Amino acid sequence: METTIFDRLSKHAWSDRAECSAHRIGRTPGVDAAPDARERLALLAAFALLIVLRLPHAWLQGRFLGEEGTIFFAYAWHRPAAAALFRSFAGYLNLGANAATLADARLVQAGFLPLELAPYLTMTIALLVQLLPGVLIVTGRADWLIRRWAIRVSLLILAISPMTEEVFVNALHIQFHLALCAALILALDVPRSRSVRIGYGLLLFLAPLCGPSAIVLAPFYVLRCLVDRDRVRALQTVALVTGAAVQLLLFFTASPVRGHLLDAATLAAVLSTRLVVMPFFGPPLANVLGTAIYTSYSAAGVGWWIAVVAAIAYFGVLIRLALRRGHRGAIWLVLPGLGLAVVSFGGGMIVANPRELFSVGSGERYNFLPLMLLSLGLVALADEYRGRVRRFCLVLCLMTLVWGAIVYPTPIRGLSQGPAWADEVAAWRRDHDHPLATWTKEWTVDLSDHDRPCSPRRTQPFAVEPSDPSYCENAWLARVTPRQVRPGP
Repeated sequence: METTIFDRLSKHAWSDRAECSAHRIGRTPGVDAAPDARERLALLAAFALLIVLRLPHAWLQGRFLGEEGTIFFAYAWHRPAAAALFRSFAGYLNLGANAATLADARLVQAGFLPLELAPYLTMTIALLVQLLPGVLIVTGRADWLIRRWAIRVSLLILAISPMTEEVFVNALHIQFHLALCAALILALDVPRSRSVRIGYGLLLFLAPLCGPSAIVLAPFYVLRCLVDRDRVRALQTVALVTGAAVQLLLFFTASPVRGHLLDAATLAAVLSTRLVVMPFFGPPLANVLGTAIYTSYSAAGVGWWIAVVAAIAYFGVLIRLALRRGHRGAIWLVLPGLGLAVVSFGGGMIVANPRELFSVGSGERYNFLPLMLLSLGLVALADEYRGRVRRFCLVLCLMTLVWGAIVYPTPIRGLSQGPAWADEVAAWRRDHDHPLATWTKEWTVDLSDHDRPCSPRRTQPFAVEPSDPSYCENAWLARVTPRQVRPGP
């Protein structure tokens, strides 16, 4: 008789709790034992240093990234606090970006923070949030995180994986790190400490209020709740679902630049390029193959089907291996990782040209969550298996880290350097109508003395009212609308 995925998971749910202590006790103590508190602090410090040094010029020059300055900081500068804090932009509430930039703007306007230092506040807030997944890795309880090597490799994956630095140290992308926290909590054991449980619940409630990625995790939380039949796991699910409900019911709206759904075959080819070729064989080869796939696809050729078959085979193997271990950690990393990949690349990604779907440097932020979770899933599988499967998973982890180390010193253009914020502030002090350039250079921040209202939000993004300042959504829509659908020459 065929068994369902739910049956496979449930079969292990009760036995795992009894096995957990024996599994931990049965590990040979010594070199590979779990790190003590001092070593965990050292690991977190090294993790933070890797994150900071990935974009050193951002710290040297001060940086707002794109919409972080142009849209969020400038809007908070010109609008009342409540309007800036609860503003829904691009179809959803980004509470993390709203709150960080609002605090920044108000501190500058009140004279407590020089404008020259404004980017450093949002960068520091974003860095602290970015450290949270690392904190969960080194303090969380799970069978797959007992060994020293698993913790170290997991932290390296979070810090240096290739083509992910777009989400580093900026308030705009706090949402991705909170969603990663929510995904990690799903794969961790229920904490014993009441204060830690409350902290986990707060993260789960806030994550969907900062972006839609965490909402995708809700079905997986419900599934694990049904499998575990644990009261605390049920409370975790309630916290996430409550935050998701607030987002969906009060703030979430359709956006004209999203929802362009890909068919299953095209989606598989995109996933093959970004989540198979890129981490294991490097961004250069991934872009070459991505161009070839897109060319074959556009010419109605058959060559691009190779990428489709490769993706189906690879992800099929991962799911099969994870399911064979039932309730253990890997399944709660692999399935959410694939779910986020399908939603992000299948219809949530904003692209100016379809070719960008196959360019791994375009929209790096969409790589982050699926790549992190699938890579951590390989770590969990390497811990759960022995023999050939373990070696296979470890080799894939090593390949990802090797390419991460290769590209670590050279972030993609636009993220590695940009205009010095202090120089822009100096020019603004001479003329408040001067738009302050930020990273990347084509983005500017309007801190003028003119408080111009935004025209009503458009459902079609092709035009912008001449009176709309750059921090209004209509101006942003006109800027990011895919070129191929704009009317006119």
